[in-house]
Amino acid sequence: MNQDYLVDQIRLVQDYLTRARTISQHPRNEFLSEYLLSDAAIRELTVLFETCHNIAKHLIAELGWRPPKSKAEAFEVLSEHDVIPTELCNAFREASRFRNLATYQTSVVDVSIVYEVLTKHLVDFEQFAVRVAEWIQKNA
Repeated sequence: MNQDYLVDQIRLVQDYLTRARTISQHPRNEFLSEYLLSDAAIRELTVLFETCHNIAKHLIAELGWRPPKSKAEAFEVLSEHDVIPTELCNAFREASRFRNLATYQTSVVDVSIVYEVLTKHLVDFEQFAVRVAEWIQKNA
């Protein structure tokens, strides 16, 4: 397992979290009325998800775990190997749905849902980075 790669990816998660938190500081009514804020939030949430998925894919490939059939399933594989807890796996299953919607059906993305994800679910990405870092320290 390439620990330097994983450390770099975890740093990216932290950088994207900082950016997302900056956006989340805007009041709800301002966020909902300013499309640039929602567009920026969607981008940060998408790159957060993709970076976490990159980490999952790397661990799965390097450790020879069963290959996932979807992005969401990659987090299930991590949960099976006790890298992340089940509740975090479930949060990433939802994040995968959000990412797919934001990526492929942007015209139907409800900005109030984007604001909710931005203000209530950034902790999921933070917990993911912490859990992976802890797992690496114990299993490297």
